[in-house]
Amino acid sequence: MTPGMPTAPRALALSAENFDHLLEVVPQAVIIVHRESGRLLAVNAAACRMYGYPRLILQQMRYPDLATEAKSVFTIFNERREHVPLRYHRRADGTHFPVELNLRWAGADTDEYAFVAIRNVSDQFRRERQDRDEDQRYQALFRSAPYPLYLLNNRGVIIEANTAALERYGCEATDMQGQHVATFLADDQQAPRYYLSRHSFLSAQWHRRRDGQLFLADILLSRQQDAGGAQTLVTVRDITEERALLDRLKASEERWRFALEGQGDGLWDWNIESDELTVSDDFRDALGFPPGTGRDNLNAWTERILSSDRLSLEQAFANLLKGTTSLLEHQLRVRWKNGDFRWVALRGKVMEWTLQGRAARIVGSVRDIEEEKRRAELEQSRQEQMLHTARMVSVGEIASALAHEVNQPLTAICNFTAVALHKLRADAPKDELGGLLQTISEQAMRAGQITHQIRSFVKKGKTNLRPLSIEKLIAGVLPLAGMQAKAFDAAMTVDIEPSLPDVMADQVQIEQLLLNLIRNGFEAMRQSSGPRLLTLRAGLESCELIRVEVTDLGCGLPEKMLKGTWAPFCSSKEEGLGMGLSICRSIIENHSGRFWAQPGPDGGTTFCFTLSTLRPSP
Repeated sequence: MTPGMPTAPRALALSAENFDHLLEVVPQAVIIVHRESGRLLAVNAAACRMYGYPRLILQQMRYPDLATEAKSVFTIFNERREHVPLRYHRRADGTHFPVELNLRWAGADTDEYAFVAIRNVSDQFRRERQDRDEDQRYQALFRSAPYPLYLLNNRGVIIEANTAALERYGCEATDMQGQHVATFLADDQQAPRYYLSRHSFLSAQWHRRRDGQLFLADILLSRQQDAGGAQTLVTVRDITEERALLDRLKASEERWRFALEGQGDGLWDWNIESDELTVSDDFRDALGFPPGTGRDNLNAWTERILSSDRLSLEQAFANLLKGTTSLLEHQLRVRWKNGDFRWVALRGKVMEWTLQGRAARIVGSVRDIEEEKRRAELEQSRQEQMLHTARMVSVGEIASALAHEVNQPLTAICNFTAVALHKLRADAPKDELGGLLQTISEQAMRAGQITHQIRSFVKKGKTNLRPLSIEKLIAGVLPLAGMQAKAFDAAMTVDIEPSLPDVMADQVQIEQLLLNLIRNGFEAMRQSSGPRLLTLRAGLESCELIRVEVTDLGCGLPEKMLKGTWAPFCSSKEEGLGMGLSICRSIIENHSGRFWAQPGPDGGTTFCFTLSTLRPSP
């Protein structure tokens, strides 16, 4: 070797030790397989960990012991494959896992062998399967969604459409996919908004079906970015019928407003959350409010209400807001623009509720009922006068019986007074005089009671409903009814169920009603050759009604009168005024009951009426 000249590198021999070292530093699992026998000539530590075998045991195994398919082993080694994307291998615990193989071949003939690098692709396989499952689920949801859905690319071309979209637009998949969205819009100038605009909601868009028909839809846009660029998912909600319904409701509301305003009703709309009250202009003008938007604070209107009526109105509104009542119907007095207070009828109903179940909006009407109130008061006065007149007529009809009844105690008073004077002159004992004076006093009280009953009966007054016992009501008329029974040579029985609840009634009017029916029954039996018996019964019709019946054994009523035709001044009696039954029906109507006639069970007629009971609070 010449001094100063560089020395040539020595060739390195690859010993078995160096070869094993190289296998160990490879991070991937590596095995060396003899092609003809399939024996594993060498394995690294990564392969031992992957398969779960100690090195000594793994190196004594053959490649077919690791593979799950014998056919795949034959294919790999006979075709000298260099890449196998997916095969399943077996671990020491018997579990299978997917692997990817990269092979390099060396040697020749019977000494040929393969360097096999093995990669466990379980995680990749799992992710791919998840992605595939997610894609399948997405596709299933996309296709089965009830709303029409279609996907646009960044140029507005339809990439995909679900079944609902195909049905809505009347297309096949091949007719819709690949078409520009403008094809299905009534106004193609709106198309860029579907795939370029930043808006996520487009309201009331007209769309065109394949057959040319139009429908109205709300559009929801959802944009996403992927490797292929921007895409837009379009959700279509057909609102054609909904809009038509709203238009019909609007037209109906306009007709309703026109009808109410034509009847003189004002309209009001209370937004509870903002406390704003909207009132129609005609009613605003009547109260002296200036025209305008009609929106005012609620206090501006409540100040117009008569102070004594405000508390009851607040209670009525409270019941409506709590749901105790479904409809507000209330009468109150409101100050008009001339300063006078007039009666109005207020009606209202909750039209909107919050998600929490609270009332959000009340809509209603208001009507001037001042004239109706005056007419009602006048009619009430006339009816009271008619009832008073009828009572006077009834008293006139029983005058002879009354004179007889009063004459008896007066005669007794005269006779016993004469006896007492005679005893006094004869110096009779005081105890005899005391007995005579006691008898005189009792007869005087009897005459006074008869007179008091007549005065109470003919007394004029307004209808006064209060809780009354039905037994006491009937007992109050029995003395006068007894007089009439004697006059007509008739008998009377009373049958009252025990423990009946009280009724809401006007005592004088019900007594008048009973006396009219009792006298009619006696008169119907005047010419009867059979028994003259009148029966008065009272019992429960239902838990809220008591039924009273007056039954005679007379000649009965004509068919027309049994059907309830009781016109004033038309009577079946020669001397009758035709007012009795008409007045009876008016009395019961004032008590919110029913009045009718029916044939009696043993002949004659049964008159029936009902009165509301007064039940104790539970």
